[in-house]
Amino acid sequence: MAAANPASAGCVILTYHSISEGTSPLKIAPRLFAEQIEWLSSNARVAPLDEVVECLVESKPLPARTVVLTFDDGFADFYTHAAPVLRGANMPALVFLPTAFCGGTNRWPGQPGWVEEQPLMSWNQIRELAAQGFGFGAHSVTHPDLAHTSEPELEQEIAGSKRAIEQQTGHEVKFFCYPYGHFNSQVRRSVSRHYRAACSTRTAMLGARADVFALPRVDAHLVRHPVTFGNLFTVPFPLYLAARRLVRQLRGIESY
Repeated sequence: MAAANPASAGCVILTYHSISEGTSPLKIAPRLFAEQIEWLSSNARVAPLDEVVECLVESKPLPARTVVLTFDDGFADFYTHAAPVLRGANMPALVFLPTAFCGGTNRWPGQPGWVEEQPLMSWNQIRELAAQGFGFGAHSVTHPDLAHTSEPELEQEIAGSKRAIEQQTGHEVKFFCYPYGHFNSQVRRSVSRHYRAACSTRTAMLGARADVFALPRVDAHLVRHPVTFGNLFTVPFPLYLAARRLVRQLRGIESY
């Protein structure tokens, strides 16, 4: 990957799912992931989500040329393929867990049929990684569409996942990630009572006026080509994201 223009700036939250071989949009090959981390080591600064959320909450300027690494669903290959690379690069990462399925697979109710069944990390693996400094956030208990969940179930999904992770790791859980990216005003209010911020699936760079309970991210699938990844901090990159966001909206992948 070529070095980015050193005069460019920006802040982006990247979304990964599985670090494994395959053609699924939810997969990034381990070799490609290692190349991306190597590029980030030389061309960007990788920061924990806490740092950029603090900037947004306190109306401070966002850090330039900064990337936050997030991983949805807690796939077992985070433990085997991603964590060793991140440890070697001394980079933080935040993994969002659907707590009822830890130690099982990603075959939860409502999972699209095209998604391959894969194992998720066990609680033993999660505790080990937490002790090493990796962060964990909540991704609900059973990964439902929260926008169509009853109020009593909603509270259990949102608060229950936080309790489970805190009990298992001994660390405070500050961040939530909406399953499928779906939420409404009721869901947002519930999340805001229990968490400091939440991640959405809206495709965009992080801006100074971003809603901390609907943080935009960039799916790793959209930047899997080395040239595109190398353009993260260039002037055309937000335009590329806007075009991809429109396509995703037309396909029903993004709700807004």
